[in-house]
Amino acid sequence: MRQYLQILRIKEARRLLISTLPARLAYSMVGLALFFHVLQTSHSITKAGLTIGINGFCGAISAGIRGALMDRYGQTWLLYILVPAYALMLTIVSFSSNISLLLVAAAVLGFAAPPINMSARPLWKIAVTPDLLRASYALDVMALHGVTIFGPILASTISLGLDGSWALRTCAILLFIGGMAMATSPVSRRWVPEVKIPGEVSLWKSPGIRLLMAEGICIGFGWGAFDVGLPASATLADKAHLAGPIIACMGVGTVIGVSFAGIIAKKVSSLRAMSMSYGVWVLAVLPLLFVFRPTPALFVVAFLIGLAGGPLPVFYWEVLDAVRPQGSAVSALAWIWAFEGSFAAAGAAVAGHIAEVWGARYALAITPVAVLCGFALIIFGRTLLKAADRIPSDQEVGDALVESEDAARTNG
Repeated sequence: MRQYLQILRIKEARRLLISTLPARLAYSMVGLALFFHVLQTSHSITKAGLTIGINGFCGAISAGIRGALMDRYGQTWLLYILVPAYALMLTIVSFSSNISLLLVAAAVLGFAAPPINMSARPLWKIAVTPDLLRASYALDVMALHGVTIFGPILASTISLGLDGSWALRTCAILLFIGGMAMATSPVSRRWVPEVKIPGEVSLWKSPGIRLLMAEGICIGFGWGAFDVGLPASATLADKAHLAGPIIACMGVGTVIGVSFAGIIAKKVSSLRAMSMSYGVWVLAVLPLLFVFRPTPALFVVAFLIGLAGGPLPVFYWEVLDAVRPQGSAVSALAWIWAFEGSFAAAGAAVAGHIAEVWGARYALAITPVAVLCGFALIIFGRTLLKAADRIPSDQEVGDALVESEDAARTNG
């Protein structure tokens, strides 16, 4: 607690933490906001799922390019362009009821998604002193997952109390405030991209990176299905208002789960910790095969999924840092997201159709199967990740903690 208070006394650290909150809140809301806006406009779960799928796919295929640009030229100029464009497009979409226009707009929103999390991640090394770095990363992760608790509730409350268009306008305002606050911060302008080592193997030729990309395909498809299957299940049961609270319950579990990562991070290797955490997560997700209706049991399952999965991203990103080439601090993450997000889009589209034709039970069943496939890839391909089979340094643990921001699996 003392270190957290020290961090909050530092002006640049305080501004960095506060400026990310509105944009992260917007990202935690935008999926449900889009879902309900299209559902209320078209009265079709399939079209709502397709819209989210197109948005996720376009955000994914452009993430690698945005990450590569940041690794080479810096981040401030990119934020100045994308933040206003994204906020404006969200506002335009909120006034539209034409499904064709909404589908096109969803694609543009994906391409224009500002890389908020990718931008914030490297700035902590500039904002705080080395002795406070690890604590600052942990504080940042807690802040991220904290807003994901409230975002889905806020999105569903506004969408069902007013309508989805107002939820989208709220997202636009929050994203603009947070994104511009970050872009105008001195710490953002001072950040210098990591220098590449001449002759080092490229990102695409790294066996470990390719394995993580394959794992990302499985996880992306599964959680894309979850993102549509859960609100579809609540909607078909005439309990659409419960979708946000269930997702928020999972967020609470994730916040608690993240704290466990720091306890064991210095006792076992990154690879072993990730494998163990992944196995526990598989067990937590399997009940979705049987618990799929918006009942108290689903709240419990959602909480356990978050609790079990909370530590996993920390160790995952430790492994990524160990196997990625030098000079790819942002682009390695971005290209993995490109694969993961592309298949999340496919999973969302498929789940929307399955939920409408066969029922939400079968849409949600995709998630545990996909997670199990991802776990199998890690276990059988662990020799490709052997560089991570060691106990990380304090600096590496800190880097992984901040990179675990993307445990939320957002476009930004």
